[in-house]
Amino acid sequence: MDPAELTSRYGPLFWSCLAVGTVVMGFGLISLFSKAGATKPLNFAAFYVGLALVHDFLLAPATIVIATGLRGVSSRAGRGLLFGALIVSAVVVLFAVPLVSGWGAQPDNPSFLPRNYALGLALVLALVWGVAAAVLLARTRRGSS
Repeated sequence: MDPAELTSRYGPLFWSCLAVGTVVMGFGLISLFSKAGATKPLNFAAFYVGLALVHDFLLAPATIVIATGLRGVSSRAGRGLLFGALIVSAVVVLFAVPLVSGWGAQPDNPSFLPRNYALGLALVLALVWGVAAAVLLARTRRGSS
């Protein structure tokens, strides 16, 4: 297939978002390296690689196993919603683990991790699953009327 045919499917919104995303990532990388004393790029790289490994070897397989197990108990109409909520929940949990665990907290600096991150995680997960349930309920009511 001709490469021009592949890119012709993408519209202006795709290219605009790609440009904005590239600028934002560039700004982040420039900030990371220009303020190396404060940002500690090697620590960031280790954390980034660690998160990628945890995602690839722990989170993604666990999500697939759970989704496969739930496939038999979910309706065809609700399966996409269920899997979507499961994937969003997995990513949110992965992101929140360092905060909930208090990694990097400093006893002499109470403003470093000032919030109740476990409660915040619970609220976000409740919101994700509440929205999924509400959408499924709306779909079910629409289908039965």
